[in-house]
Amino acid sequence: MNCSRKGDGINTTSEKLRLAIRPTWPILCVGLFLLALVVQNSDAVDRFFVESYIHAPPKLQGPSTQSQALRLQASEEIVKTLPTETFLSEEEQQKKSSPEKDDEVDDNLTFVPSAGVQKLVESLREATVKASGGEPVEFSEAERQAWEAEHPCRSRAEIRDLYAERKHMKDVPINKQWNLVYSEYEKLHRTCMKRVGDLQQYFTSKNTSVACSFLIAEPHFGLGNKLFHTSSVFLYAILTQRVILIPESTSIPAVMCEPFAGSSWVISDEFHNLIKEGRDTSETFWKAVDGDKLVVRQAKGTLGNSVYSSSMNDEWVGPEPRFWCNTEQTYMNSVTWLSMSGCTLFAHKLFAIGMFRDILEDLFPNKLVLTHLLRSLLLPGDSAWERILHVNEVYLSEAQKQVGIQVRFFQEDEEYKLKNDRINNRITKCVWENKILPEVCPASPKDKAWNDPKFAQCKTKMSAEDHENPQVIKVLVGSLFLGLHDHLNDIYLRHEMTTTKEVVGIIQLTHELIQGSGAEVDTQALVEVISLSMSDVVLITPMSTFGGVIQGYGGVIPWYIEFGPEEDPPVVCQKGKAIEPCYMGASQYYQCPYDDVGEKKVSDVVPYLQDCLAIDVGYGYKLNMIPQGYGMQMTPDNIKDQDFYI
Repeated sequence: MNCSRKGDGINTTSEKLRLAIRPTWPILCVGLFLLALVVQNSDAVDRFFVESYIHAPPKLQGPSTQSQALRLQASEEIVKTLPTETFLSEEEQQKKSSPEKDDEVDDNLTFVPSAGVQKLVESLREATVKASGGEPVEFSEAERQAWEAEHPCRSRAEIRDLYAERKHMKDVPINKQWNLVYSEYEKLHRTCMKRVGDLQQYFTSKNTSVACSFLIAEPHFGLGNKLFHTSSVFLYAILTQRVILIPESTSIPAVMCEPFAGSSWVISDEFHNLIKEGRDTSETFWKAVDGDKLVVRQAKGTLGNSVYSSSMNDEWVGPEPRFWCNTEQTYMNSVTWLSMSGCTLFAHKLFAIGMFRDILEDLFPNKLVLTHLLRSLLLPGDSAWERILHVNEVYLSEAQKQVGIQVRFFQEDEEYKLKNDRINNRITKCVWENKILPEVCPASPKDKAWNDPKFAQCKTKMSAEDHENPQVIKVLVGSLFLGLHDHLNDIYLRHEMTTTKEVVGIIQLTHELIQGSGAEVDTQALVEVISLSMSDVVLITPMSTFGGVIQGYGGVIPWYIEFGPEEDPPVVCQKGKAIEPCYMGASQYYQCPYDDVGEKKVSDVVPYLQDCLAIDVGYGYKLNMIPQGYGMQMTPDNIKDQDFYI
């Protein structure tokens, strides 16, 4: 069908020109009006374009699932009813009022949270309003500045810049959805702590007058274990709008910054002991849930105040099997005080809980969880941060490439003496075969390997210019023993040059021989964790939580060293399939007597919660440290979503 209008009686040039110009005048008038509007009220115009174009729902590419359509519809409905500024964090709202921050404000105005995140934000805000009792807890800019002066935390402002200095890796992208949720949770934490006042008296009197619930993190063992458990408890606290607290004796408060402006998460050991004495066991909680008849359970989902305080687990592997069920989670909402002990990373399995899954998937779309948890909640205090900066300035900052290698012998000196040479050789083979470090040149032309093509560059000696502008690779070793340091140092110092003419230097900060405990031990451990996490490439020991937090802080996919007993294994190392570490000891099956999932395998319901790599947990099977068939890892839909190599 042709819709053009030829032969309509307009024949002369002057007539055509007159008709062409005539509509211009009203358009020009409208244009002048809009220009005046822009000058007088640019914010209104900005909002018009944001709401009309940037907030417009995206076109779905290809067929969409019903859940995607429902989420998109929910997102549209919420955006219709809430202004853009609703989703700015407290910090971003302050920036918005500063003229010099115009670029950042414009960027924030384009940010619309996904439906699941909007739902979580609204839940946090509702909890804060209830906690306030109708009297909002104010926190002025002057109060914030005073609080920050009393609780300084340089790493909060500086850590991202340090990661950005890596030569071969981009840093993990900022997650605005997570930052928004964190900001809203901070308000809830501050409101509850100020409204309750004396926490100990509130607990001992079984008070519920303030609409707040609490969650005590009880991490134990080494620093890696503590960071794994605490970050996992924190994510659960956000999902359930609970105030997270941590005992002083864990050493976390002594090593890390206070994470929530205007309030503290630290409780005394005396108070913690009272909590342990006054709480019910998890078995009591399960029995209380079982006591309700099915009809009542479906309709009610609350225990009233019959269970005021309860422990949710008693084992190192984390929450017990029934914790992962919707029905039990509904009942937990009525328990004012929960406490959770452990030493593993169970944050990923929270995605297995049906009522949380959509929210978590929207909050972490690239399945990158631990990095954001660690870098917001568990930031080095100023004492540790100063040491980290010192290590970087003195040893690492001038390197063109940094490689971190973490070696952990779980049975300490006995295992070290038995396996040191074997592990050293595997590491050397791994870094050479995978081009992580350059090989050294043969000692002389008489060497049989001299004519191997890979040593072709060795025939040209290093020039004066090479020495004036050396290409330096720094290898930072983290270990209780000096075995690997001495092994690599001997290789690179006793050979004239490498195949790439790069210079390799080996650094090790400590060699304590045994794993200690206490605030100073954890502080130095954190210095090494962060310093190692600044590497472009990391090699870590399987099953090591110390290695796991290195990859978490750094946002880097690690190489696992083969620690099995074989003399000559077919694979000496293997690159991981995700940044997220393994949840060791995780049960792979639901045990939910009142839910539809029943006893299904978790991965059948949540496909991205997969088995951990055999090279990672197989060592534990052989040592009988964890049962065969256990272990769970969060994997991205596409590995490129977590691969930040340049």
